Amino acid sequence: MRKINLFAGMALAGLVLLGLTATADKTNANFTATSTNPSNTFGSATITMTNDKPNADDLVNVTNLVPGDTAARTVTITNSGNAGFTYTAAISATANTTLWSDTTNGLQVTVKRGATTLYTGALKNMSLAASSTVAAGGTDTLTYNFSFPTSGTNAMQGLTQDFTVTYTATQLAGSAK
Repeated sequence: MRKINLFAGMALAGLVLLGLTATADKTNANFTATSTNPSNTFGSATITMTNDKPNADDLVNVTNLVPGDTAARTVTITNSGNAGFTYTAAISATANTTLWSDTTNGLQVTVKRGATTLYTGALKNMSLAASSTVAAGGTDTLTYNFSFPTSGTNAMQGLTQDFTVTYTATQLAGSAK
């Protein structure tokens, strides 16, 4: 029995060796192909806004103001970037005279876009909600009608009130590209 097992083991080993020898001289060949998507890029947009009254005193610089005086001014917002945006406007001041703080007898303003009134009331409280879309290269014009009410008091004589209007652009919502 032992001779049969030995013989069977030798026979199996021979067959394995024969199988390895028979496949060793054969090569495997597979066809292949490649394809690419070269030079892909993403470029981000630029939001750039300017206005035609960017310097101190460009929008309004009135002296010798008396109750009942008015001043009409325009400012044009330009989208000089390459993507559309909306913008808001807010006001701030360094000085706090009664021309500013008295919301009834102090400085007043009405802001319009064309015939549409965007804000009317005390200059101190002016805030403009988001505009409609200003496309790349487009413009939007606002008209400011400032007034010093006839109810201005003697305590408002000789005062100087500064203020700054800040426009803030916000990109439009992203979209499928």
